[in-house]
Amino acid sequence: MQKYKKYHSNIKTSYALGIHKQVLPDSFTRDISHSTSHYWKHESPDKYIGSEFASSIENSLDDTKVFLDKRLEFGRKAFVEFGRIYLMILNLIGKENLLALIKGNRKSFVDSLENLSEDFPISKATILRFIGISNHRYRSWLNERKSFCTHSLIGQCFKRRPNQISPKEIRVLKQYMNNPNYKIWCIRSVWGKAIREGAISMAESTWYKYVKKLGYSKSRKPAKKPRKKGSYNASAPNETWHMDISQYRTLDNVVFYIYTVVDNFSRKIITYDISTIKSAKIRTDTLRSAISEQFNVDLQGQHVDLIVDGGSENNNKTVHQFLRECQINIHKKIALKDVTFSNSIVEGPYKIMKSYYFRTKQILSTTIHEELAIFIKNYNDEKPCNKHKIYTPSEVHDNPELTKAKLVIGNFNQERIANNRNYCCKVSA
Repeated sequence: MQKYKKYHSNIKTSYALGIHKQVLPDSFTRDISHSTSHYWKHESPDKYIGSEFASSIENSLDDTKVFLDKRLEFGRKAFVEFGRIYLMILNLIGKENLLALIKGNRKSFVDSLENLSEDFPISKATILRFIGISNHRYRSWLNERKSFCTHSLIGQCFKRRPNQISPKEIRVLKQYMNNPNYKIWCIRSVWGKAIREGAISMAESTWYKYVKKLGYSKSRKPAKKPRKKGSYNASAPNETWHMDISQYRTLDNVVFYIYTVVDNFSRKIITYDISTIKSAKIRTDTLRSAISEQFNVDLQGQHVDLIVDGGSENNNKTVHQFLRECQINIHKKIALKDVTFSNSIVEGPYKIMKSYYFRTKQILSTTIHEELAIFIKNYNDEKPCNKHKIYTPSEVHDNPELTKAKLVIGNFNQERIANNRNYCCKVSA
């Protein structure tokens, strides 16, 4: 009695799909009886679960048959190997990272594609589609390649791309970034100063871009996990003040205590003092001075929130007695205790003063008073505040409406285009 043969389900599937001639050798299929193969080919799909997807499968059969054709063996192997490499890269770095990597090295990528051998079995269009790069984007990269220029910071010919920042504007940017008076300023403040003086018409993002390319700024480190902390922005000057004391040791080893009161809205240092002793009286005197300078003669009915740290220098009998007797209603609150936000507003100027300004000077006990006065004036009246873009703390404090003013950058576009079109590479070289 002849034993019944059991065939693998994949064999039956290849017949049902009509691809058995492409995937099975003749030596194997000739031994399968005609009745058996006929049954596999014409078996009704309706009795199987999922038969409604059969039509979509059949739509892909033509491509599958072509791919499995023995006459395309070399091309098929090349494609499979290319596909394996591509999938491996995707698994390692991800598709978005791959596209970003290609974009960052697009010049080399375009050079490689444009120099493909004529015998290469895969067309350039197929490679682009496979990787996920549109034809429009590739044409843009190709135009960049044709317009490449070593004299331009963005690597593009000034004549062909005249809308880019001109060499004249780059020279102005360098002058501002190299100005010793702005060495302790943040990049936004230097940009704001250049805008205020009408020297440039760059957007802030463009200024940052070229500052980085010229090496004045380094790439930021990966951001740390954000800490949960509150923040607060007052709606008007003298609505909320911040008060604190900072210690500084001079080169001749004398310790000084610097007292400040800072307005939350404008970031202006309202008043300050400096002494070799930590004194509740001096702390109180600075607060009294701030009230005298900032509030009207008739103090009744006026009020201010005062944010302090939990230290004894801000929380003592002398300060509390003054608060009780003061005609202004002063609501003293301890940061991160009575309110959810920190006292960083008053700590910011201290950081700039000690980490940037004082570090560039020879600060002695005989010079610290003068240097502190210079710093306060520079911080309040000369340096555009990071929060207010092109305006100083004093300007915003005196004219709060400036915070609502729309920043309009002067249009130097026609001059820029003319300069770029007249640029001569030979003269510059």
